[in-house]
Parts: sequence; structure tokens; C-alpha cells
Amino acid sequence: MIPPIEPIRAASEAALNRVEQKPAPGFEEGLGNALQSLSDAERHADAVATDIATGGSSSVHDLMIATTKASLSLELAVQVRNRALEAYQEIMRMQI
Repeated sequence: MIPPIEPIRAASEAALNRVEQKPAPGFEEGLGNALQSLSDAERHADAVATDIATGGSSSVHDLMIATTKASLSLELAVQVRNRALEAYQEIMRMQI
């Protein structure tokens, strides 16, 4: 007869103890990181455009990629803002 399979508690507990438990980022931190990323993308696009205008080594291809990334990041930020505003307005319309 085959013995029953025993759970691997000791190994899984040891693995959990080795991994540092970091708290999940809060809303404020996540929003701040997203806005910082948007700002960085815009600054990078500006730097590439300046580099091209001054005869630097950047190509038009790099400029198009950088400006598209910055544009998409801005559109995402606007959509998140619109959704948050809609949610706030919906909450304010609720009757208590």
C-alpha cells in the first residue's frame, strides 16, 4: 500500500520567511509614481527633440517613439482622472 502524501509545510514556511514582506503601495504612492513616470516620459521626449534640433546623435525614429510614449502616458492619465471624477460625482449623488 502507498503511504499518503504529506503536506510540505516546513519547506513552504521556510520559503515564506526568506521572502521579505513589503506592504503593497498605497493609492497615494501609486498615483505619485504614475505621475512621476508621465513627467519622466515628457522630459525624455523634450530631451530627444532638443538633441535633434541641436544636431545631436538622436534620430527622428527615437523622437517619434519618445513623443508617442509621452502622448499615450498623458492620455492614460487623463482617462484615469476622468474615471476618478465620475466615481466621485456618482458617490456624491448617492442618497444616504
